[in-house]
Amino acid sequence: MRLLPFILALLLFSTACQKAEKTKAKPVVLLTETQMVELITDVQLLEAALNHRRNLGQNINELKLLWFNQLFEKHHLTDVIFEENISYYNEQPAVMEQILEEVLANIIQEQAQLKKVEPEKESE
Repeated sequence: MRLLPFILALLLFSTACQKAEKTKAKPVVLLTETQMVELITDVQLLEAALNHRRNLGQNINELKLLWFNQLFEKHHLTDVIFEENISYYNEQPAVMEQILEEVLANIIQEQAQLKKVEPEKESE
């Protein structure tokens, strides 16, 4: 549940930061909303793991770079494609809000599954 405040802040930031200028053109590689949900879910889980290691006193700089590179490889994209798509969807607050709501639902579901596994490990 430590991710909840971060996700809510991201949600508020994305809907509050509307630019007065015209909407940018679509990225050359436009990810679908479903792809964005999957990608942002993975980003949030990765960030949570990095934050956990940082809280344990570990230096995460190299690990962060490695893990993000692996994440982008998993999703067959680059950091530039990711950033362009985040910018594109941030300019559509209603769509981005829906994406982030689905991300939050995914994380809550993942957390519930982990809680089910923990008691099973303890009983073994």
